[in-house]
Amino acid sequence: MCAMTQDNDKPDLSQRYTSKGKILLIILSLSVLTIALVYQPLPENFPQPWKYRFLSFGAHLFSKLGYLGEQVNLFDRIHVLRFLYYTFVGCFKIRNPEHHLQIYDRKILNVSVRIFEPEELANVDQMPTIIHFHGGGFLLGCRDTYDQVTYALANLTRALVISVEYRRVPEHYFPAAFDDCKLVAYELFQNALKYRIDVNRIALAGDSAGGNLALVITQSLIRDGFNPRTACLIYPALQFFDFTLPSYRLYLPRNILGVINEENFLSVMSELSESKVKVTRDILFNNHTSAEDKRRLRPYVNAGKHLPISLPFDTDAEGNENLVKNLNFLISPKMSPLLVSDEELMQLPPIILFTTEFDILRDEGFILAERLKSLNKTLYHHHFPATFHGAHLLLYGPLKFDIAYEMVEHISRKIRENL
Repeated sequence: MCAMTQDNDKPDLSQRYTSKGKILLIILSLSVLTIALVYQPLPENFPQPWKYRFLSFGAHLFSKLGYLGEQVNLFDRIHVLRFLYYTFVGCFKIRNPEHHLQIYDRKILNVSVRIFEPEELANVDQMPTIIHFHGGGFLLGCRDTYDQVTYALANLTRALVISVEYRRVPEHYFPAAFDDCKLVAYELFQNALKYRIDVNRIALAGDSAGGNLALVITQSLIRDGFNPRTACLIYPALQFFDFTLPSYRLYLPRNILGVINEENFLSVMSELSESKVKVTRDILFNNHTSAEDKRRLRPYVNAGKHLPISLPFDTDAEGNENLVKNLNFLISPKMSPLLVSDEELMQLPPIILFTTEFDILRDEGFILAERLKSLNKTLYHHHFPATFHGAHLLLYGPLKFDIAYEMVEHISRKIRENL
């Protein structure tokens, strides 16, 4: 009887091992497939490469799902991306009593701002001040998603930090963001005593789209007789004239952070325009500008002169008539602060510039640096050679990168030294 029972058990054991083997094979196959989908080549010294790969893949997946959902009217892709951005970055706010910061939200001339005030400045009549403009491609960022950064800036610089909540696309087109930022900056410069601000110690700062706004507003203030102390530009968007710069060609196909890609780039260009013109790939070959504008503006973004590597640039090529007509605002100084004369660059205050290697905006930062150096202007330029656009934002939470605090500490130190 016992022998018969043991013989009957053998098939069960065999089936169990076979089932476990199949499960292990499925898990192994799915793991290999996931790695194959997630993997992208990165430099050897790239910070936390697998974390970046999974972050980039996840963001790209949600972006694609957003496009599909939008096509069948299930939900608005932009609001989904903003929600995810806030969930994984913005909701991880730091409030440490030992940092002695007072934080409050208010409006300045109907524009919402968040203010970070070091407690030791409570009785100071003239505070050093940083006016901060967030990034996010004029589309995604807000004062909440940048709260980690502006909090850290205030804590590390011990200056008043005013984070501006400007209007974004697609709800508002150009120049809504510029108008809001200009309104706040001019109010603070014109009525500095009212806000207990030292008008001689005001810095403008921002990254990406916010870096664009920081430089555009700085130039506007100078034209109108005001004197910002410094401008801190963190991988800024400086020009929308030449999209054949090597960094665009190299990194736009690399899908940085899963969202900086050709599809989203074309979408943002469309949403910035009042007409919501459908922007085609023609723009990537500079067919959004006329031959006349190419000849006029080429000296300001001359890759052949200012970069070690450049691509052919045809100044005689006429552009796509529809794009030339509807995207002319992109090459105005209000949108492209690099497209100004040397005489205007000479008027700038000391510039603090940070660039990263893994970035479509890398080369325009280099061109600005080279133009300022040729004019003997005061410039501090630091290039992070092994990290990516947007890295400094990822200070806390599940998306934390170790390099982020190093970057923010470096940025804060240079602002403090120049403020």
